[in-house]
Amino acid sequence: MDKIFGTPTEPLFNEKSNGISPDILQEWLTSLAVLNSKHVDVSLKHEGLFKAGKSAEFVFLTCERLKLSADAKYCAVELFDRFMLKHVNDLYSHVLKTNSKKRKKDWNLILDRIKNQVTLRLVSCCQIASKLTSHYKVVTASKARRFLNEGGHRYTQESILQSELRILKTLDFHVTIPSTLVYIETILEILGYNEPDTEIKVYYEISLKVLEIVYLKFSNIYNSLFQIIVQHQTPSQDEVRSLCQVKSDKLLLAVSVIAAAVYVTGFKSDKMIECLHLITKIPLEDIVDFATIIIQTIIPNEPLPES
Repeated sequence: MDKIFGTPTEPLFNEKSNGISPDILQEWLTSLAVLNSKHVDVSLKHEGLFKAGKSAEFVFLTCERLKLSADAKYCAVELFDRFMLKHVNDLYSHVLKTNSKKRKKDWNLILDRIKNQVTLRLVSCCQIASKLTSHYKVVTASKARRFLNEGGHRYTQESILQSELRILKTLDFHVTIPSTLVYIETILEILGYNEPDTEIKVYYEISLKVLEIVYLKFSNIYNSLFQIIVQHQTPSQDEVRSLCQVKSDKLLLAVSVIAAAVYVTGFKSDKMIECLHLITKIPLEDIVDFATIIIQTIIPNEPLPES
């Protein structure tokens, strides 16, 4: 029975009997790249603001406590970021359209309400993510209520259901956007076919740890990357737009995380960066720059060898 219903603790990379063929994998990566390009093209100025630092830490700890998968963890982070950006923007636009003479006071009251609801919204995103990534490890309203109550937050099951529905409606039920982890897993799967002797599972485990650090240190890492892109103090509007696009580029983040993970293992990173470049067509120097910043965040003063 375990063989039929058991769930692997990690992705089964390059599974010979039931694995996906290289052609289908390449087609899947192409589809992901198209989705990524479309997302980058419409990226918002403040994108990523709510998926970094304390927000990411709360989601990670919550998913760990609720025994959710890594897929659910990163899905929840992305959902929360997208929801909060849209939610805050919608409420701010509503206040601006009113004829009230005390709009500033009204907005401050709304901000207080948003802050008071943050924990509930974070847990609701974890609930939705659990349903998107698993057929049985689902966080029900009653389970979410118990979790919130243990943290001193008193909500009824009805309030929890309404919060979940609010997130879904705000995002127009468009909740199946691939997370960075999906890109990482796909690239590693292709890498395993191209380089059969590569320790893909080792790279995957380290990539998970590296990706977690990237989200926890999101602002520091991207600020360092922007300093490389912008060589002066005040960026132009075009440069600001470019920086926003870089921040929302999940494919670039995925290959850079893998490159950093390979370096941590002690493998020849220049060879692997070349392989990642051939798979994704991302310029070598972009991968090296980003991976270097990630490595120096993990291991201060540790440079990545030039490819």
